[in-house]
Parts: sequence; structure tokens; C-alpha cells
Amino acid sequence: TTMAADREMILADFQACTGIENIDEAITLLEQNDWNLVAAINGVLPEEPMQQAPSAPEVPPPLESPNLSIVGQQLQQMAGMAGTSSVGSAWEPVMAGPMMRPPPRMLEFKVEYRERTVDVMLDDTSTVGNIKEVLQAELGIPTDKQNLRGFSQDEPDDAVLSSLNLPRENRLFLLTPDLPVASGSQEMDGESDVLAKLGMDFKLTVRDRDRDISYPLSFPGSRTIREVKCDVYSLTDIPVRNQIWKGWPQDAKDDDMTLAGCGIAHPAHNLEVWRQHLPGRFSSGVEEERRQRHASGSSTEDFEDASDSFTVDDNDLSFTDVVTRKPQPLMPDNMEDEYDASVHFTSEFTERYGECHPMFYIGSLEDAMKEAFQKPAKDRKLLALYLHHDQSVQSNIFCSQVLCRESIVSYMSQHYLIFAWDMTFDSNKARFLGHISRQYGSLAAQTVRNYKADEYPLLMLVMRNRGASEVLKVVHGNNTVDELMSTLINAVDVFTENQRVEMQEEAEREERERMKREQDEAYQVSLAADRAKEEEKKRKEQEEREEAERAQREAREAKEEREALRASLEDTLPAEPPEDCTQPLINLRVRLPDGEMLQRRFLAGNALEVVLNYVHSKGFPPNEYKLLSSWPKRDLTSLSTSQTLQQLGMNPQETLFVQEK
Repeated sequence: TTMAADREMILADFQACTGIENIDEAITLLEQNDWNLVAAINGVLPEEPMQQAPSAPEVPPPLESPNLSIVGQQLQQMAGMAGTSSVGSAWEPVMAGPMMRPPPRMLEFKVEYRERTVDVMLDDTSTVGNIKEVLQAELGIPTDKQNLRGFSQDEPDDAVLSSLNLPRENRLFLLTPDLPVASGSQEMDGESDVLAKLGMDFKLTVRDRDRDISYPLSFPGSRTIREVKCDVYSLTDIPVRNQIWKGWPQDAKDDDMTLAGCGIAHPAHNLEVWRQHLPGRFSSGVEEERRQRHASGSSTEDFEDASDSFTVDDNDLSFTDVVTRKPQPLMPDNMEDEYDASVHFTSEFTERYGECHPMFYIGSLEDAMKEAFQKPAKDRKLLALYLHHDQSVQSNIFCSQVLCRESIVSYMSQHYLIFAWDMTFDSNKARFLGHISRQYGSLAAQTVRNYKADEYPLLMLVMRNRGASEVLKVVHGNNTVDELMSTLINAVDVFTENQRVEMQEEAEREERERMKREQDEAYQVSLAADRAKEEEKKRKEQEEREEAERAQREAREAKEEREALRASLEDTLPAEPPEDCTQPLINLRVRLPDGEMLQRRFLAGNALEVVLNYVHSKGFPPNEYKLLSSWPKRDLTSLSTSQTLQQLGMNPQETLFVQEK
């Protein structure tokens, strides 16, 4: 209660200082800064130098190997002074003379690496290589194996931080694609061994003896035995209290023990599980209770959790009293209201995988696209479509171990708008495919329809480009955290560059419109002054000007339509077959009216339409140009376009001519 009251006061202060009225936005910004009021305010308001402070603390000189605790205390003192004078402004020391240089700024970096977050504090005279040296000291990863992402672009190791125009607080991501996952074969002992294994991944192969199915699972060393058993329940439908296990070490007697501390083998370990068969007297009681509940309308799921409804002798049965809940579908069958479907998905997803998960959009897919795309270029976001399927073993692993990682959740919340849908039931899948068909076309819907259950989950990254939605990447559930993070960052890089271009075009367009408005206003003033004497003359000039503009516009639109059609035909052309293709090939040479020669390989089974589209894509539409063959001489544009090149009797080497009609 005290913590809640404190946070309410922090929220009120934050809104008063920043002027942010949206409570959800204010809470999100505070949570990103761990409810640190000063840090959150400094992250929102621009940093401007203060006037000379009456008693400024001395700024420490640059440190070769910074002590994070000391630097943290100094920053807190500086932040405290800034908070008493002007919120969001940065303290600036007094200049003693014209030759004195301002002290370096201290920069804070939160570097996320797998399950760890490393705090790095350096002054802005340091380099990117200095950050890597600190990470090497903390994590033991060589600098040449480190790939730092999070800057506006890839920066070399000798790049000076002051030249990058960085804010005071920064978030970076460390990727190590060339570094193998640490194994547990190194000789460690006691507590150091457990601490080292907490950051390692354990590959568990769990065999369901009742169904004779093996599940390859991967868990971090910090996962508890109880959490593993709950995850296995979602796969095997065997409640934790009814699970009998084989393969756990003798020391693994407490379900709250972590995998790192229970003594199982690393990196791989085999386990076996089966359902506990109840004794006769207990089974008869279960059946009687089941019949009674069936007669009263109770469901079998209610009975599954009613283990306290009858008395059992300790000599007859012994089990761990673990309360489990049968997983509910993320979306019930035949959900008609998309808003209710998204609310149910988010609620059930939180029940399964915890509070730390991506913030799913509440509403329809159409509304999500409007929220992400139909805004000025500077306010747009990438759209991530998460498609779930409960019949895929990979879904539970991907959600619990990759999608819900704090680093993934944090990054996606900053750069993506996330829409989720459950494809488990055919009715919900059909509804989603209908939305995809309307928004992206039948081809996109057919592509999603062809995915099988075991190929889920899918994460589709969508971007708005030149007024159309473009799928940048489809991520499958077998990606690791590093692979997914790299894909997300690469997509953001592409989106950021596209956004920069569109923002520039919008600014230029607004400037042109502003200038045009000004010119029109000036023209109207001049026209009003001379209207009495030259009204008829001005009217004719206006008509001529409008006619010229209309003609230019129509010509431009016609040109744009031709270019768009040409580009679309070029995109639909099949790839040129390689020279060593085993299928029959026809090598066509096309002579253009200006004498230029085009050459391309086609399959003999390609339709004539493919060749005509190829020539059209080069700027020679069939309604304006003819395509002639040399022998026998004939106009190919007048023939049936569904005939194949082989049916037309074309030779392996053929020369065609483009002639204006």
C-alpha cells in the first residue's frame, strides 16, 4: 500500500513537471526508468544548460576504469541539484577563463546481454571501444566477438562518444553470434558453479511415457523445477500433482530449486514423465465424485482441481499438493468480436507466461494498422503480427523463453505496435485470413493459410512503404533470443531509413503547399485590385492556367500509372532460370527500336504472357508496340498469351523485334 501511494505521488509529480496528461504514457515512461522521477523527467525534457550555479560540485576527471557505485552517487547528487533549480536541465560548471574547456559529460549505458543487464558509465571523451573493454571485464567476452547494437548506425571502435550526439541515458544490446554458448564442462565448484550455470541454457528432452512422445525443450538455468513441471503440464496435459518423474538427480527434492542448482547435467539432460495411476479406493471415490458432478452440471475441469473434496489415507496415496490450472485457449472458438478476442488473448497470455510480455494491441487488425501507419511519418511504427497456435510444441517454448524475455519486450514496446491472434481454431483462423485478404490481398492470405500447425508461431514484421504495407520479415518460433533481437533491430534500421526519407518528403510537400498558399493569397489580392478593369482578361488567364495545370496533372498521372504498371509487371516476373537449369530453356534476344539489345533466359514452359510482360516492364506496352519474331515472321502480340514458348515453336536461340505500332 505504501509503495502504491509513493508511486501515485511520483506519477503526479511527473505529470506536473512534463505536462503529459495521458496517464498510460506517463506510467510507461516511469516504468522504463524504474520509477526514478529525475531520470524519467530528464529522458522526456530536452537538456539545456543552466545558469551559473552558486555552489557547483566538482566534476570528477575522466576515469580509466570507472567505479560504478561512486559515479552513481555523483550523478544522484548532480540530479538532486538539477531537481531543486530547473527540472530537466543539466548542470554546467563555471568557466574560469576563456581558455578553459567545459568538463566532459557523463553518459550512462544499460547494455542488455541475454539474461543480464550491465551498467556502464563513461564520459563522452571515451570511445565505443572503451564500452567493449568494460563489457569484457564484466562478462569475459573478447572485444572482437562483441556486436553492439542500439546506436543510430554501426559505429567503429574508435568512434568518440561526444561525436555521436547521445543522450545522458542510453540502452544498448550486445549480440555475440560468433560466440558459442558456454558449456558446463569447465571445472567449477560450490557456489561459483551454480552462479555460472544460472546464465546458461539447459537442453531437456522430456519423454511422455503414456503417449511415447519426446519434447525437446530449452530452459535458462534460473528456471525452477516447479516451472518446468508446469510447462510440461501445458504440453502433456498431466497435472503437476499427478506427474511421476524419472531422471531428476537425488538432490532435486525441492521443486523451488533452480536447474542450475539441482545438479542435472549440462548442457543436455533426459527426463521421463507419466501420469500417476490412482489406487483402487481413491479411484472409486474419484469416479463417484465425477458422476455426482456430472449430474449437477459441473465440468471435468472443475473436478480436476477438487483434490480436497474427499479424504485419502496417507498409506494409500502421497503426492505434492500443487494447485494447477488447465490452460485455457488464448482465444475461444468462433470469436466474432475482435476487441473481445484481443482482450481475452492478452488476459490468458498473461496467465500463462506472466506479466512480462509484449504489450498487445487491444482492438481489430484494421484499427491496429491505422494506429501504426495512418499517421504523419514521424509518428509511425512498425507493425508486428504475432500468430499463435497451441498445437505447435514450439509455441510454448518461443513465448516463455524468447518472446517474453525482458530485453525483447522492452525493445518491441519502443519500436513496434504488436497485434496478436490465435490460429488454433479453424473459425478464428478463417476470420484472420479474411482480414489479411482485405488488407494485403489474396496472395498474402494464401501464404499464411499454407503454414501448418507445427510451423507456428510466426512473427510478421510489417512496414508502411510508399502508401503500401510491406512484410519485411517472417520470424519463426525456432529463433533464439539473439537471432530475434538481431532481426528486430535490422527491421527497425530499415524502417528508420525509410521513415527519414518520408519525413523529408512530407516536409518538402508541406513547404510547397505553404508557398503555394502564399502565392495564391497574393494572387487573390492582386486579382481583387484589378478585377474591376480586367475581370474578363483575368478570367481567361485563370482558365488557361487551370487547363495547363490539368493537362500537366493528367500527363503526370498517366505517366505514374504507366510506371506503376511497369513496376508491378516487373515484380510479378518469375526469376530468370540459371544456365545449368535441367528444364528446357529458350534464350531470347529482343532488339529495341533504338537498336539496344535485351537478352534473357525463359523456360520453354513459360507462357507468351511472361515474355510480353518482360518487354512491357522495359517500357514497351503491347498496346503501343508490336513484338515480332524473325522466322516465321509473325506478330506475337496478336497471338494467344496463354500459349507456351514451346507450343509457339520457338528455338533455343530466338531473336525478337520491338516495333512501334
